[in-house]
Amino acid sequence: MIGYDLLQMDDLPETAELIAFVRVVDTHSLSRAAKELRLPRSTVGRRLQRLEERLGIRLLKRTTRRQALTDAGAEFYQHARHSVEALERARAIVQRPSGKVEGRVRISVPTGAPDILGELFGQFSLRHPDVVLEVDASNTHVDLIHGGFDLALRAGPVASTPLNLVSRKLGANTLVCVATPAYLARAGTPKRATDLRRHACLSPFVRGETPTLSWPRLNGGSVRIHPRMTSNDMFVLLGAARSSLGIALIPDFLAQPEVAAGTLVRVLARHIGAQTPMSVVYHERELMPFAVRTLIDFIVETGLPTRQCEASGVARAKDPQRPRQR
Repeated sequence: MIGYDLLQMDDLPETAELIAFVRVVDTHSLSRAAKELRLPRSTVGRRLQRLEERLGIRLLKRTTRRQALTDAGAEFYQHARHSVEALERARAIVQRPSGKVEGRVRISVPTGAPDILGELFGQFSLRHPDVVLEVDASNTHVDLIHGGFDLALRAGPVASTPLNLVSRKLGANTLVCVATPAYLARAGTPKRATDLRRHACLSPFVRGETPTLSWPRLNGGSVRIHPRMTSNDMFVLLGAARSSLGIALIPDFLAQPEVAAGTLVRVLARHIGAQTPMSVVYHERELMPFAVRTLIDFIVETGLPTRQCEASGVARAKDPQRPRQR
């Protein structure tokens, strides 16, 4: 058995080939991958070619503008990325005593809070200039492992999952109802929650995946609504509300500047609304890259930027709890 394993060693991909392949897939470009690796484009191309020759399969469909994965390449990428991450974790363990934080961190964030999160990541990047942050904005709760993400910032409840995820609550944001004075003059101002049934409602998605067909009451329960428009992007709902299409249910940090300017008006403030938690979620790993651990600790300790929190009703976590299994 040992002899057989040794005979097969020549057929295994080299580390440089795996790194080149993963970086080309991550950047969607041979040229960008070469630039990040500080190698000639031809060298990266040769490493990809050698990797395909070793495996005996085509991993990438090469075009003049981008590199697209074949079906076999997509499957191989998941395993190759895990191998490269393992090497990066091993390097991080060695470098940790020096106190230097460096590396690449991929983050999934909701699209509805760009100012808050941009300021937060900006503060971190100024403190750790050798860490490259890749921030992907989506309101879909992505699969951290198969999506290749190190952590996610999520608005709303974190659903139970068979994966070994850790969730740490950062705070909460308030959902509010708003509409333009023009819409209210045309359709009337609702006085009770049930009045929403006769109004054009602009409704968000549940966990960024399915349209919300009922809105939360402040005293508990919910009221059924008939959406005129639904979207998993809060900026779409904000724009539709500004056009006087209807009443929107959006985060207070988006509504507050419009309300202060008089372009939008709060409605049903004593009847409709809810606190939506904001959490950082990550996959528990025995050897987490130092840069990822440092960013998680920074997010939990710093919380959401104070300026935005005070303006938006986002409550900062004063005493973050220990990680809980989800």
